[in-house]
Formats: sequence, structure tokens, C-alpha cells
Amino acid sequence: MSKLKARLRTALAVGLGSMLVGGAAHAQLDQALQVARQSTQEGAAAQREIDEIADRAGDLERQYLALRQQIEDQRVFVEQQEVFLRSQQNELEALEFQLERVSTIERDLTPMLLNMYVALEEFIASDLPFQQETRRARLDNIERLLGDAGTPPAEKYRVILNAYEIEAAYGRSLRTYAEEVEIDGVPNEVTILQFGRAALVRIFQDGRLEIMTKTHPEWRSLSSSHATNVQRALRIAQEVTTPDVMVVPLPGPVTR
Repeated sequence: MSKLKARLRTALAVGLGSMLVGGAAHAQLDQALQVARQSTQEGAAAQREIDEIADRAGDLERQYLALRQQIEDQRVFVEQQEVFLRSQQNELEALEFQLERVSTIERDLTPMLLNMYVALEEFIASDLPFQQETRRARLDNIERLLGDAGTPPAEKYRVILNAYEIEAAYGRSLRTYAEEVEIDGVPNEVTILQFGRAALVRIFQDGRLEIMTKTHPEWRSLSSSHATNVQRALRIAQEVTTPDVMVVPLPGPVTR
């Protein structure tokens, strides 16, 4: 009996010791789990902080890159402006050089314009006497412009050059116009037929024909046999009919 009690006490002691040991282990496990949960929470908080720092760093990087791009754009713009300014400066220098030459050009241009006017006046005086009033009025206008200090030299040159072009065109055209001529004190209405600068034919209302050429600068009668060809040339000059081949009463070549 005493042995049985002893074994029971031993078993109870062992069980109690086991319970005490198991309780301590459970407490340690809870503590370890608590620590792990806290570490996890702290790790998550740290990760969030890291993410926030990374986001801020990304924003700063993007701002930095944007600023660098703006700086590069400004640099390119400044270079372009420098090129533009250099171009403007070169143009200003060229204009200044041209302005310095204006006085020289005007000094050289004025005698040339006067020579052109004199040459044109002499040419018209020695030419066939067609449309004298119109051509004289053109010369008078040029003379007035040449004496006007307020008219730019370029305008004077343009007017003289235009007069030369008109005179040149006279020599390449078949023209007709009406004119009043005085013969023995009697005015007569005639039609002038101009063959360039080669000849003038005037047609009287009664059908008479007279001709003047460069080689014979006086009016003389023209045979009535030329009347048909003269009328054909007249219709062509008036643009009544299309240009056609015709016989013209012009002088032949001069033999020397």
C-alpha cells in the first residue's frame, strides 16, 4: 500500500512538472508570436515608408528631368536667336554699305540719264515723223522729271527705259492712226499707215495715196496700183482681218 501511494505521488509530481513546463513553453510561444506580429507590422510600416520615399524620389527625378529638358529647350532657343541676330546684323551691315553707295550711284546715274534723254531726243528728231505730238509730250515729261529733285533716280530711270521700250516697239509693228495735216493752208483728215520705221503711207479721204520712207523723207504720190495692197495692210493694222502676205510699196536696198 505504501508503495502504491509512493508511485501515485511520483506520477502526480511528474504530471504537475510537465504541466508547469508545458505552460511555460506556451507562454514563450505566445510571446514569440507577439514579437513576430509586431515585427511584421513594423516591417509593413517600414515598407510603406520606403515606398513613399521611392515615390518622392521618382517625383524628384521626373521634376529634374523636366527641368533639364526646359534648360535644353532654352539653350536651343538662345542659339536660334543668336543665329537670327547674327543674320540681322549682317543684313544691317549690307544695308549700311548700300546706303553709303547711294550718293555715289546717284552721282553716276544722273549724267547717264541725261545722256539717255539726249540720245532719245536726237533719235526721234531724225526718225520718220509719226505721232510727233505724242512722242514730244513723252520727251517733255522726261525732261520735267530729270529737273525735279523730288523724283527718285529709280523713277526717272524707269520712265526713260519705258520710253525706249515704246520706241523700240514702233519699229516692230504695223500701225494705223488718224491725223490732221495741213496742205497749202487747207486742213485734211488722213489715215496714216505705218510700216514700222521703214515707211509711212497716208490715205486721203478722196483715195489719194502718199508715201514717205527713211531713204526719201518727203511725202510723194503713190501709184493707185498699190491701193489694193494698202487697203489690205490697213485692215490688218486695224485688226479687221488676220495677218496675211501682202505687197508693200517699200524702197529696195540702197546700192553703194
